[in-house]
Amino acid sequence: MMLRKRAWDMMRDDFAAVREDASLAEAIRVMRESMKEHPENYVVVVKNKAGKLVGVVSIRSVLTAVKKSVLKEENLKQVGETDWDQAFRDACLICTQMRLDDYIERNIPVLRPNDPALVVLDNFLKDKNHWGVVVEGGKVIGVVYIADLYREMTRDMVKLF
Repeated sequence: MMLRKRAWDMMRDDFAAVREDASLAEAIRVMRESMKEHPENYVVVVKNKAGKLVGVVSIRSVLTAVKKSVLKEENLKQVGETDWDQAFRDACLICTQMRLDDYIERNIPVLRPNDPALVVLDNFLKDKNHWGVVVEGGKVIGVVYIADLYREMTRDMVKLF
């Protein structure tokens, strides 16, 4: 059964997405909303005006932005009467006003709808990715997470025991 599974069978078509002219703050909001229902939805697909794939913003992208603004070394070296809560709020405000374009991952794993599950698995393991974007005709039609692949693979395995 598993050998017949395709990316199409495992993908989520309810993925989080923003347009490339969105702010980093908007991408963060969209990701958080998506994660409320599905905690493993940790990428936001970025599309251009025509709906074509530009790249993604992942949790890694967001944490990189946080490190650049919130966890700056000069902020961490402050001692004394520093209001850390206010300093964090200020840094977060700076972070969310950063350009989305600076944090878009463009070299991303792209899957075709008919890619067999074993090809998806190979891509995840070879490139150490935990997700792949399913694209058809230049447009994103879904996202496959490693958790989705795991569920499909183990569903058949459990039946064997």
